[in-house]
Amino acid sequence: MDNQKKIMVVDDNEHIRLLLKSLLESNGYEVILAEDGLEGMEKLRNETMDLILLDIRLPYVSGIGLIKIAKEHKPGIPIICMTGYGASPETIAQEECVEMVFSKPFSNQELLEAIRKLLGSG
Repeated sequence: MDNQKKIMVVDDNEHIRLLLKSLLESNGYEVILAEDGLEGMEKLRNETMDLILLDIRLPYVSGIGLIKIAKEHKPGIPIICMTGYGASPETIAQEECVEMVFSKPFSNQELLEAIRKLLGSG
């Protein structure tokens, strides 16, 4: 499928990465995985993708750092952040100009609806 949308998932928790990969692939998306901010940064520079789904707290390069790099290298790409800590989702969304922020744990259905909306596929 040539028109298959590609999503990069960046999370240092392997369990969450694999769950998201399985969820997204079973819903027809191609998935690129990165286990930390450094790997995410490398893939951001070298691969094409339609959306980024990332954790705010990442080793090496933070999610916030990765957002700034994404805005520079792929302006206009939709970004969804996931967070289990600290700042409210609304604050993160406003300060970092990302499309959406989900607090962990979140509903798979809500996440899929957000992705479909951002990618214009539903």
